[in-house]
Amino acid sequence: MAPSLRCAALASSSALASSGALASSRALGALATLALACSALSLGCGGDDTQSVTEPNQPDPGTEPLYAVETLIFGDDGSSSYVSLLPSLETQGTVGLASAREFAQFAPADPVAGDIVVVDGEAPELTRFAVSDQAEWTDRGTLSFAQYSSTTLDTPIYVSETTAYTAFETTNFAIWNPAELTIDGEIPAPDGMPRTRGDSSELSVARGYSHTLRGDTLFQPYYWADSEFDLYSEVSQISVLDRQENGVTGLLDVACPHLHITSEDEDGNVYFSNGKLSIAAAVALPDQPKNCFVRVNAGEEEVDLTSLVHFADLTQGREGSNLFYVGKGIALFNVYHAELDPPGLDVAGIKASANYHLWTLDLESGQAAMLEGIGFNGGQFVTFRIDERVYVAIPSGDFFSTEVYEVLDSGQAEKRFDTEGWAFKMFRVR
Repeated sequence: MAPSLRCAALASSSALASSGALASSRALGALATLALACSALSLGCGGDDTQSVTEPNQPDPGTEPLYAVETLIFGDDGSSSYVSLLPSLETQGTVGLASAREFAQFAPADPVAGDIVVVDGEAPELTRFAVSDQAEWTDRGTLSFAQYSSTTLDTPIYVSETTAYTAFETTNFAIWNPAELTIDGEIPAPDGMPRTRGDSSELSVARGYSHTLRGDTLFQPYYWADSEFDLYSEVSQISVLDRQENGVTGLLDVACPHLHITSEDEDGNVYFSNGKLSIAAAVALPDQPKNCFVRVNAGEEEVDLTSLVHFADLTQGREGSNLFYVGKGIALFNVYHAELDPPGLDVAGIKASANYHLWTLDLESGQAAMLEGIGFNGGQFVTFRIDERVYVAIPSGDFFSTEVYEVLDSGQAEKRFDTEGWAFKMFRVR
């Protein structure tokens, strides 16, 4: 297992699933990988100041529409990532792995100008590939970040075809060029962002799983949690970066724990909410903060203080997470139904529960309701916006398979396909 995935799994060791020992181990790794997205790791620095870059090849670019689904398969000796290429994301059968490209360990992929960039699962480097219409992969070059990290990399943030940010030491970024595969500089940690919080400094800073690029402005949330991701600070922060200047222009305090998920509506309003793991803390521990979401209004770079909403106020007292804007004023979020579990469950039991359900929220009226078309699940889903459509990937309890649904702006969900393993990435290549 890659160092980043292994550390994440150890950090969330209380979140074991209730199936057999092997399935529990696989579920634990998947749960920790998604919930943390490697953001809680403190990446070490190597002494090598040179970059290992090969001269990019110049293959003929593909021209046909192409989509990618990336899945993670857990085994006795670690894990493997598989990128499957599809001509569409319309309704179809199971997406198998027979023709998928395999990468060692946890190796997240992303689209860049018609190519695919894959983070190495075993070294602090990434590789750019061209992909033909016949699904042939051509290596265009590798970029090393060994002077910043001695472990595997977090998923990069792509802000243009020639600029991307890769995190190190949680709060810092290396600036690099995806077209030339060169490192161009650094962005230091934001002034005013502490490494730890809490009376005994037991809560450490972690980078939220997602971010939103609105025009030239990048919004990146951060939160503070203990080493087991059981306890959270009530205060999170949002770093505001200018992609033209490649620098931080603001730092926003938010009275919500575990800010982890971001999304943007048609007007440019940006929403921020907690991830799943802080639900357990809020339910089981009376001194833990209740979960909520906030908004930065279109054209502004400050949090609208009147926008703060606690999930429990929408769901008859139930805790929620993972607010994601779908369209036409409708958002999707995750709800834990404690009434379906035995009373008095501890944090570990709540994390491992199968009694989570997706709800929708009409943001104008404030009315929330259970989403039609999807049943109860473990709550550890991933949401993707592709071609202005929203897809949600819901893994089975043992992470052996994933069901992929399209969430319609009518507030209903329609099944599109199944995948082998845990589908943690979906995107349009071109």
